[in-house]
Amino acid sequence: MSITAAMLPALLGRPVAYQAVFTRLPGVTVQGAIFLSQALFLTNTPTASKRDGWFWKEQQGEHDSWESETGMSAKQQVTARKQLTQIGVLEEVRKGVPAKTWYRVNSEALAAQLALALSNEETEKPPESPATAQNLPDGESENAQPENQESPEGSAQNRPNGVFLQRLQQRVTPSLSGAGEPQSTVFERAAQQTDDGEPATDAAPRKTAMHLGWEPEPETYRVSCLQRGLSADANVHDALIDFREHFAARPQQTLTHADWTRRFARWVSENTKRQQAQQTNVATSGGHHASRRNSTPKRRLTAQEARAAAGRRAPEPSGQTFDGEWSNANGW
Repeated sequence: MSITAAMLPALLGRPVAYQAVFTRLPGVTVQGAIFLSQALFLTNTPTASKRDGWFWKEQQGEHDSWESETGMSAKQQVTARKQLTQIGVLEEVRKGVPAKTWYRVNSEALAAQLALALSNEETEKPPESPATAQNLPDGESENAQPENQESPEGSAQNRPNGVFLQRLQQRVTPSLSGAGEPQSTVFERAAQQTDDGEPATDAAPRKTAMHLGWEPEPETYRVSCLQRGLSADANVHDALIDFREHFAARPQQTLTHADWTRRFARWVSENTKRQQAQQTNVATSGGHHASRRNSTPKRRLTAQEARAAAGRRAPEPSGQTFDGEWSNANGW
């Protein structure tokens, strides 16, 4: 297969905005910085912002996975996640039905770790002698002193003394899709995109039909369960399968993801009430054996018992007896 220059945009797809400054974090490698860069982008999307920054993504897969977006193997992902969780900049939690791994970048912890790392580098840097400062070469290098002085914001080699955000902006590597783009613009663009990086054209939640791969929204499901007195951790796997099949057969009915989740919580609540009612009916009737005993008819009286009851006398003994013979009835 031959690849031409015209095919490159479709072949390469959407690039990852890699922030090289994350390699200054303690114990974080280049792989950890790539993982953190993509996680920070996803944390700032509108969908994740509605969940307080939480988002979920599969490890492997051709689309919408860590592997497809970063090129990292499952082992590399585990190593990167361990580096980031140890310093508190990445948070993880297992939740949902079925359970999935959700992620969130702790922006406050990230800012604190970066401030500490950059301040340590600044204090450890030896002071520059006047002779060295005056004898720098005149050339096109970005490290040349005249170019640093002409730049209004300075550079990584000649950082102005100021707030942490200024130093951070000077060290951020711009994304491949926007060279020279400041960090604030990168995050503003992320806030206008969905979880998969597509532009958020419609502010209102999109309504969709039910499908067999649908999963409830964890936070909405938890709140709905609390409102109905249900346990959000209960095993509802079978109920979820029935719910999907029932409404997938009705493609004309469309709801938002949150409304489908609330509908599923009501489905589980109604199933639970029906099961409790059936158990109550069985308990009050004494079970199947008690019902069988109550429905058993009484034994019918024999003809002798009926005549004896009518004459108010003891029933005659069964069998025939003759004078002078012994029998069980008269004992002689």
